[in-house]
Amino acid sequence: MGSLHSRYLSVFLTFPVFLLMWGLYGWNTWNGDREGYELYYNTRVTLASWGKEVGYGYINILAHQSGLTFACFQIILSLVTLVFLYRYILKKSNAPLASLLVYFVCFFALDFVLMRNFLAFAICLQATLYLSEGGWRGRLGYALLICLATTVHQSSLIYLVFVVIPLNRVLPIGRFFVFYLVCIIFYVALRYFVPLPDAVAAHFGYYSTSLKSAVFNSTVHVLSVFALIVVVLAERKHGLRELIADARGEELVFIYNMNLLSLLFIPLYFESEIFVRLLRFVLFFNVMHCVSALFVWRKTYFFILTYLLFMVAYLVLFFLYPVAEYSVVPLFRNNLLLEG
Repeated sequence: MGSLHSRYLSVFLTFPVFLLMWGLYGWNTWNGDREGYELYYNTRVTLASWGKEVGYGYINILAHQSGLTFACFQIILSLVTLVFLYRYILKKSNAPLASLLVYFVCFFALDFVLMRNFLAFAICLQATLYLSEGGWRGRLGYALLICLATTVHQSSLIYLVFVVIPLNRVLPIGRFFVFYLVCIIFYVALRYFVPLPDAVAAHFGYYSTSLKSAVFNSTVHVLSVFALIVVVLAERKHGLRELIADARGEELVFIYNMNLLSLLFIPLYFESEIFVRLLRFVLFFNVMHCVSALFVWRKTYFFILTYLLFMVAYLVLFFLYPVAEYSVVPLFRNNLLLEG
């Protein structure tokens, strides 16, 4: 009863945080990308001008033709995006307030700048809710929502890789690495013999990466996956060797398998700096899992606290701090509600 009461209190206290996030995002007047989004809103008046991302284009055109200013469009879009995020946290977290606060500190100041990517990410979160239900309906729902997210931001298509994720049994390490090696060889061969389309190559070139950066991001990804697996095994080492029947076991299997499959993203870090967003996508689930796990009884919290502290520091120092003047600072400085 006490645990249930604590969750109700946590859910209740998340609402003011949600309203704060909506106020900061919806009524923001300037950030690193806002002028570009506003320019597209006012000038891209046909679906053809939006290329393959017709989903985001359609809602822009619909809002523009309805007579909404970009500021009003931003208020509505931010509400929809944050409701999706809020719904996911309420459904998946044992401690919604703690999870939302950690999200606010580690992710929000950059997410609100990337409006299109943020909306696509929020749709992907809804997709994972379907996927976790299991069965062909869950996987179909996941695939359809990922396709929808792809019409908002093309990068979402890569998350279709998770549609094959096992839900009641961990991926065998040996078989997985054979599969991984085959995928890497296939990818390298494909890139060697098939040139990228001009538009894709130009986009990659705009976000060009260096070998040092690619190796660093790859190393962080591998270490984060390894550390998360240690966290999972520290909670239930023997139970993961068998078919999983309880809800907590399913959660552990999901995050374990998701991290293994996410290693398929690593070759993309050598293509373009923009693919570091894939690492951030994985770290969202890992950080949310760890925050939630802090409120599950366990013999030791050492591994999970260590992982959480390192990942929070990494996200703040390597994602937020370098672009703080375009994200964190305008989040609080450039806002109609705060100015008023």
